[in-house]
Amino acid sequence: MNTKSVIFFTMFSTTAFHSACCFGQSNTVFYGINSNTLNVVFVDTNLSQKTQSAIITDLRICLLEWGKGCELHLRDNDDSVGYLRNAKTCPYYPEEVEFPRNIVSNGTAGIALQIPKDLSDTYTNAFKFAAANAFVTFVASTNFPNIPPKVAPNFILRNDMTEKEVIADAQEIISQLRHQTYYPPSVLGFGYSSIGPAKKNLWMHIPCSSPISDGGHKEWGYFPAIWHKGKWKFCIWQEKEE
Repeated sequence: MNTKSVIFFTMFSTTAFHSACCFGQSNTVFYGINSNTLNVVFVDTNLSQKTQSAIITDLRICLLEWGKGCELHLRDNDDSVGYLRNAKTCPYYPEEVEFPRNIVSNGTAGIALQIPKDLSDTYTNAFKFAAANAFVTFVASTNFPNIPPKVAPNFILRNDMTEKEVIADAQEIISQLRHQTYYPPSVLGFGYSSIGPAKKNLWMHIPCSSPISDGGHKEWGYFPAIWHKGKWKFCIWQEKEE
């Protein structure tokens, strides 16, 4: 996988366009265990149809698994007719970004999930990143636990361990990583940071879940990965105390 397949510096990601074709162009998302349909409306009425479709595609990615725990609650409120509830923070988004929850009246179409302008602006700025699905698909497969220890540094980066130490502990590290199930990331899960081996590092939030024993529920979170030496790698980077 080369750099061009990971960072696609155009307005939209190739993954978003491919998914939009699969899902169609309608402004709907799906939530809940039964994949209930919910219309989508945007506060920013100046967004192009292509931008709306790309955002909706990403919302669907977020809701595909994590969204099975979402519930629709209706209410009588001046600026809202309900909200989309999920007990856990969206693992696809960075902590400072909130997944849309507000439900509004949509005229003859009934009700719709409202996308605030600040969120659509965030999406517009983030579409220069393409989802690293090849990496996520591999680490979620049955092939990942069977990689030879000598290639473990191709998938794992830790600043508290040398490559030789990663190789020596590869079996244990991979076993720990395999406790989670990994999912395709949101474009909002990408971002640059000074944390890491370079002055400017591209990081990715990989959404993941672990089973909870009671009732088949899942505990959600994310695992960080970094683009390093032409590859995505799971990364633990401990900042040094000054």
